Amino acid sequence: MAFFKAMLNRYLPGDRVNDEDALDLAALLERHTEYISKVGSGVNHFEVMMTEHGTQCFRIIRTDGSGTDFSYRNCITQRPPSRKQEVSQAFRRAVRFDLYKARDAFFAAHGDAMGNATCAVTGERITRGDAHMDHRPPMTFEVIVTTFLCSRGLSLDSVPLTTGQDDQVSPEVTDQVLAEAFRTYHAAVARLDLVRNTINLAQASRHRLKDSRASLD
Repeated sequence: MAFFKAMLNRYLPGDRVNDEDALDLAALLERHTEYISKVGSGVNHFEVMMTEHGTQCFRIIRTDGSGTDFSYRNCITQRPPSRKQEVSQAFRRAVRFDLYKARDAFFAAHGDAMGNATCAVTGERITRGDAHMDHRPPMTFEVIVTTFLCSRGLSLDSVPLTTGQDDQVSPEVTDQVLAEAFRTYHAAVARLDLVRNTINLAQASRHRLKDSRASLD
């Protein structure tokens, strides 16, 4: 994990992976649970891309010119995302522009002359590019998704998602009525704080619901 994380962080979005690193990535890719569909016509080279969540991932450029992302974590663990993770990612995708808007509004109201604002957790000044909007407990994003589905009598499997598409970093809810209903609910109950992106990612696991507290099986 550390080896490929360090490799990923050596590049900027849009950079082509050098030939030496590409040999390691090609060997790693063979472990992917969707290896055949990811490779397609064959790998021409690898790049690094920015995801919609502000993180980086590796991207395959195939010999026919098409491309798709892949997760080095999936290759190492050989565990694809769970249904719960996919549903959460899809609903987060549904509100991503609302979160961007909230971030921009915060910087407009509280940013200094250098364009920096204060992280709610560390108190340090951070740039817009380093900032995420974090969901304040107890209404964490997982709680919001859980209560939304429970209030509608929906299970994880009943949420229609796109699957297996190229460059689909996260799934998408295909029922636009359901997606818009979630956006409305999210806007009503979410309380957001501006935090450094690395802090936001670290807090996500700490606030995860235990199975004994809520189940959407």
